[in-house]
Amino acid sequence: MIKISPLFSGSKGNCTLVQSAEANLLLDLGYGYKQILSALARHNITPTDIDGIVVTHEHSDHVSALQYWARRYRTKVFVPSLISDYVSAAAYCGTVTPIQGSFAVKDIDVDFYECSHDSRSCYGYRFTSDGLSAASVTDTGKTDAKLVDFLLPCVTVQLESNHDEDMLFNGRYPYFLKRRISSDFGHLSNKQSAEVLALLLNGNLKNVILAHLSEQNNTKELAFGSAVSVLKDKGVVEGKDVSVYVADQYFNGITV
Repeated sequence: MIKISPLFSGSKGNCTLVQSAEANLLLDLGYGYKQILSALARHNITPTDIDGIVVTHEHSDHVSALQYWARRYRTKVFVPSLISDYVSAAAYCGTVTPIQGSFAVKDIDVDFYECSHDSRSCYGYRFTSDGLSAASVTDTGKTDAKLVDFLLPCVTVQLESNHDEDMLFNGRYPYFLKRRISSDFGHLSNKQSAEVLALLLNGNLKNVILAHLSEQNNTKELAFGSAVSVLKDKGVVEGKDVSVYVADQYFNGITV
């Protein structure tokens, strides 16, 4: 068994619960500390039930609550090796473990993918337990064959679908920020995300969670429509062959 439940997902903050038969992991702690506790309580999870925290990168929308958590709990925190010292100092966290390769937390095996993002280091992760895999990849600006290969074994994929290209370029953001978001070191668009999904249909894919949506440059309807359009072109029926969900910034009832 492997389950992914996005608690909060978007430009204001990110946190995802990953569960197996034996373990509970948090992927990022980038939202309000009290809100995260409340979201976990809705899943009947307390902080002492969390067996590990896995961090994607050091931007505040992914680690802002870590310092508050670390003051109260000695949960082991796994981070990309290049940012381990930074996270330890910034979050006053003494339980940081640099990721040097694949690792395990109880019955969950964790592998990583190096994202292309304007951070010191950023990883996407694949979680495998009892022969089933689920992955989460956000905060990456480009797609490649390595990304597809990384996601191909997964039954469930949480993938960034950050912006609609027309909304971004016709919106009010300054030019430099538009360039940053759309660059190879920014975020995936709806179109890029859909193109990746199309390449995963020959694998084990059953569930897709579209994540890290921009509130200014995207809508749930546009992200969902882009993904479903690609599935339809491939003869795949959404909700029957593959189910598509859209993660929310404020709280998600999604568990897949």
